[in-house]
Amino acid sequence: MVMLREQMEGFQDFEPARVQRNGQAYVETYDFISKELARYLARYQELEQINQTARLIRDQMDQLIRRYHDYVIAGKFVAHYRQVGCRVKKDNVFEHVIPVRTIRNMLIQGVWTVNQALNAPMCLITPKKNKLLTKHKLTKSTPNPWFFWQRYSVLGIQIETYDGTAVDQATWDFAEHCKYFNIA
Repeated sequence: MVMLREQMEGFQDFEPARVQRNGQAYVETYDFISKELARYLARYQELEQINQTARLIRDQMDQLIRRYHDYVIAGKFVAHYRQVGCRVKKDNVFEHVIPVRTIRNMLIQGVWTVNQALNAPMCLITPKKNKLLTKHKLTKSTPNPWFFWQRYSVLGIQIETYDGTAVDQATWDFAEHCKYFNIA
């Protein structure tokens, strides 16, 4: 214990160097998180039974997906889409149009690739509209991930891309999302 005490008393805390958000940081984040997601996915698929270990792996996958969205998608676009009138993230809600649970489960079932999961549609909406999603029990579910805007039908809002292109919620599907954002 004496050695531990000496080590702790001699410990000098430090502040890690800050990393600037830029193209290189986004590439490094993609490389790291996509490899980690693939590793957890493989580990999940090797399980003989769905138990607490499976739950912990799913939790880690959710964390990695959220971290990528919060860092890269928010850093590049603020969000892929926004409620018309939402210009900044500050008091508005960075919302997973397809809930993270669904994204992760589609990845586990082989419906989506890691790249598609990491680039799932994100939308900036007002807190009032987010509460409406909660009221309609749509915070953790979606009626149709292909036509992902069906989830927002209860909101009565217009949507545009981050760069101002109007979105027709009746026809803008996941294929259109992939095409617009160059997602393979």
